[in-house]
Amino acid sequence: MKRSLTSLTAGVVLSAVLYSGAAVAQEKMIRIPFLTNFTGPSAPFSLRVWRGAEAGMAEVNAQGGVRGGMKIEFFKVDNRSETQTALTEYRRACANQEIPIYWAAVSSKDIDALYEVAKDCSMATFASTSGSHWIHPDPGKWVYRYLPVPTQVLPVQYQKLKAEFNVKTAALAIESDNNFAVFNAKIAKEILEKLGVKIVVEVDSKLHETNFASQVSAIRAARPDIIILSLNTDSGGRLTRQIRERGITVPISDTGYTVVGRDYWENSQGTGIGAIGSSIYASSDPRPIVQDWIKKWRAATNNPTTDPDPYETSTYDAVLVLAKILNNAKSLSRQDVADAFMTINSMETISGTISYRKQDLPDVFRSEPILVKLGENGRLERWGAPPAMR
Repeated sequence: MKRSLTSLTAGVVLSAVLYSGAAVAQEKMIRIPFLTNFTGPSAPFSLRVWRGAEAGMAEVNAQGGVRGGMKIEFFKVDNRSETQTALTEYRRACANQEIPIYWAAVSSKDIDALYEVAKDCSMATFASTSGSHWIHPDPGKWVYRYLPVPTQVLPVQYQKLKAEFNVKTAALAIESDNNFAVFNAKIAKEILEKLGVKIVVEVDSKLHETNFASQVSAIRAARPDIIILSLNTDSGGRLTRQIRERGITVPISDTGYTVVGRDYWENSQGTGIGAIGSSIYASSDPRPIVQDWIKKWRAATNNPTTDPDPYETSTYDAVLVLAKILNNAKSLSRQDVADAFMTINSMETISGTISYRKQDLPDVFRSEPILVKLGENGRLERWGAPPAMR
């Protein structure tokens, strides 16, 4: 009798599985590779980015999907923090003509490498976490980025910093083995020079460095009016903490995205409060599209006093843009999906009003940068804006 019950149970389970599989097979899906570092040292950051993608995907699908009922389905592709792995996985996807678009939430270094393959593959690649200066001489056909970039942001940011704090001299800290940091620092130096701000000391460090005693000593001796960081968020937070522990109180800013990431706040252990940078969004932005996202994120993560990381927000926001691109595309051919990026014109998003314009490729255009100042618990307060909403 016991054997009969076991067999019956197994049969019921098997039937349920087969029925579920048949239902899934009948549902129309657009399956898109999602490349990021699911394992390795960058995994905690990348898992936040994946969470943003999942939230965006769930929202689009709950509203009926795209193209008359097709659901978006991302599937994980692990980069493992290796450029060669990114290239191998990208080439594999390129060979599969059923894939209409590729999502690459990886470093700017990896995007730069992928671009050379993308041109031969003719497959649009959406990069939600690449925000360094574009190094290629051509405008980036097939790669479409979403983060604001230094050439758009830093002239406004540094002009305002100079006026606000009477800045005449600056210290510049650069992560020398980080392409993102190096290229952003190059742009920063050009802009500071045009503004008449003299760099009185330049200090180098390595990715994931923990002891910045020599760099802090050099900065302290130079007595700059401001400190500009060009590092990853985790290293930037540790450097900031050591700067403040040595009694250096001058303003801290960055060359792009160092001071606004959640890792910066956590590694600064609260000493990052008051740091000024640019962001994909401001927590204090009163628009419903922003406040609704914050509420959803807090409920989903059970973090009632914390705000979403800008990179996670960027990916969530970009998924909603992707849905419009897929709807606007004449077909799901790679060429038509790529062409549909240029149909994004004055679209309201969490990051403001955006457009893709030929003269700005591979980057999205925003009418103004979002400058923020870190508040309590790393809250992204709009710099110079009215008191924040709570």
